[in-house]
Amino acid sequence: MLDTTHVMADGRELAVAELGAPDGAPTFFFHGAPSSRLALTLLDDELATVGVRVIAPDRPGFGGSTPQPGRRIEDAAGDVAQVADALGLATFAVAGHSSGGPYAVAAAAQLTDRVSAALVVAGATDMSGPPAWADY
Repeated sequence: MLDTTHVMADGRELAVAELGAPDGAPTFFFHGAPSSRLALTLLDDELATVGVRVIAPDRPGFGGSTPQPGRRIEDAAGDVAQVADALGLATFAVAGHSSGGPYAVAAAAQLTDRVSAALVVAGATDMSGPPAWADY
């Protein structure tokens, strides 16, 4: 596993773990909550065996990433593009688990020329906003 920090254009730091095969098929993974970029570390060897390179950023305010007050789910696409550019990735897949699912969808919807596939596993909304708790 490679654990790094990328500086975004606005000065924020985004902590990113890279797992699996360094030359494998690149896939951005968006963790659920509460979790972090380290959610898949136990699968590092298995990911390498199947030829997948997972790039797992901490969302702003999670783990080692700087908070981004006022952030919206759709803002994730800009972070993904910046990290992908820094890593020299023209195209990649995206995947999200639980509350990471909407971030994968946002990246796929906004980066249509770069996202080759999208996967959401047990997707759920981000429960941080008051409308998410209405009638709960």
